[in-house]
Amino acid sequence: MFPRIDKGPIEYSVEVFPAYSVEKQRDCIRFRFRTTEEFNHFQYHIAIENKHEKGRLVFALRGLKAKGLLPSVGVAETSVDLFDLSGSYDVSVIKPGDITNSFRISVGENGPRLLKELGEGDQFLQVFISNDK
Repeated sequence: MFPRIDKGPIEYSVEVFPAYSVEKQRDCIRFRFRTTEEFNHFQYHIAIENKHEKGRLVFALRGLKAKGLLPSVGVAETSVDLFDLSGSYDVSVIKPGDITNSFRISVGENGPRLLKELGEGDQFLQVFISNDK
């Protein structure tokens, strides 16, 4: 077994950007979650439960699941598409152990915008906002 390399406190990143959902055939705001750790034996996706309430988005990270049985290399990632977002939202990302990182975004005609950065404390997440499709 190879020793695990400590890559620091940041374990995940989330990119928030406008996208087009091929499955639903409509525009959306995509939240793409990725691990900072690269896996050498299998590719994984991140199991995520999400809730969309008025003015609040909650993403609960539930662990990693193998994408398949064939060997592969790369980071674990999962995208969540949300539709009809408009206005300001408090976003909470919860990882196992009930550790929460929160930030605030606004979604308008020009796409998402970061209103409030992550707070101090047990920060495990980096947030990237883009308006490129």
